Amino acid sequence: MRRTTLTGLVVVLMAAFALPVAADELSDFEAARRNYDKQSYAKAARGLESLVGGVVPRARNPVVRLEARKYLGATYLFLGKDEEAREQFRLLLEEDPAYDIDPVAFPGAVVEAFQEVQAQVTAEVARQKALDEARRQRERAGELEQLIEEQQRIQGLEQLAATETVEKVNSRWIAALPWGIGQFQNGNRKLGIMFAVTESAFLAASIATFIGHNSLRDENPAPDEIERAQRVEKALRIGNWVSVGALVSFYIAGVVEAEVRFKPTIRSTRQRALPDELQRPQSRRPEIRFQLGLTGGRMRVDF
Repeated sequence: MRRTTLTGLVVVLMAAFALPVAADELSDFEAARRNYDKQSYAKAARGLESLVGGVVPRARNPVVRLEARKYLGATYLFLGKDEEAREQFRLLLEEDPAYDIDPVAFPGAVVEAFQEVQAQVTAEVARQKALDEARRQRERAGELEQLIEEQQRIQGLEQLAATETVEKVNSRWIAALPWGIGQFQNGNRKLGIMFAVTESAFLAASIATFIGHNSLRDENPAPDEIERAQRVEKALRIGNWVSVGALVSFYIAGVVEAEVRFKPTIRSTRQRALPDELQRPQSRRPEIRFQLGLTGGRMRVDF
């Protein structure tokens, strides 16, 4: 009765899957299973091996293939070939991880061995899934890192393209000019302004005192004004000497400072506009526009 039920079950499963099966596959499987029921395990093993033995099983139908592996594993256990039995159970579960064995149709030793292999396969599958997930995470992290590096490289190229280096060649002859010109050339603007203002002030003072001193020549002071005229002349003369001396001193100091701190070349960077096709698209805020005309007005929102 049990034999008829199992045979009918295999036939029903093959019909349910609607898969083609060769007549010799089914007949060979039935013959091997009958030998298994008769406890002719050596004959049963040869028959089942002809179906699922080797690297490429002869049985094309998946139901026949799975059933043949199950019975072959059980047969190997009865023959004392524990490793071969476990290998057949492992191949069966790799093909169909949800497959389970009937504890009523098979002895406890077969069920126990199958369940042990089932637990191992389940652990291996979980481990492989964990490894695959870790590999995918590493790949995603690597892709993200590459994306960040590429973004940084693009930003660096944009900055490089958006700036240009300007090199200005200085001259020592220009550094010898007054009014802070040498300081301006060296890029010291504050010191250049100081020398320019100071030297201009002393130049103006020297010119004013010189003109004032020369104007005294045309004067013919009265006897009682001679002493005052002498004091004025002396003050203008001394003031002219002091202003000229200060002008010369500041001129020399400016030249010395400009020559000592002379910079043959000055490099600077400046921004330059990128072409439209190289600029990044930037999000635009909504713009509200009001348009008025002779016939009325309207409001327009641009995004």
